[in-house]
Amino acid sequence: MLSGFNTNVRHGSRLFHVQSEDSGRNHPHIITHLYYRGTIVASEKSSYADRLEAPDLPDVVKGLMETQHKAVLRRLVSGQFDAAIRERLGADALPADPGDTRQTTPAELAGAAAETDATTLREPSREVESEAPASERPLDEVILDYLVENARQRKRRSK
Repeated sequence: MLSGFNTNVRHGSRLFHVQSEDSGRNHPHIITHLYYRGTIVASEKSSYADRLEAPDLPDVVKGLMETQHKAVLRRLVSGQFDAAIRERLGADALPADPGDTRQTTPAELAGAAAETDATTLREPSREVESEAPASERPLDEVILDYLVENARQRKRRSK
């Protein structure tokens, strides 16, 4: 069982927390929660039961966790969770005015990167076999793309 990934990221004027965890060999699934101030706004769950025999299971699970974690971060910053955020937290949870969207600054991003942790986990008790999916880009590249796109959007709005 791997302990997981944790990332704080600003969306609009709010700071959200994304947490991904492995439930272990007995419950082979990965769950990622999107939190705002302790409230779960959305969740993603995926099974890896079909990969329990992989000889490199810890690496397989870590790759799956990282991919799912990044996907939830991308969906958050692209606005795909906005309806769920408003539904769970109220209509005023995100600003209605697109000009009122304070984005993560580079200093805050550095702090979020420092807070993002992937801790070492207990290894499964037996070796197994399967192919690990190719991991997508590293999280810092995803965050950098997010910052660049937000800068472009701010520049367009200021014209």
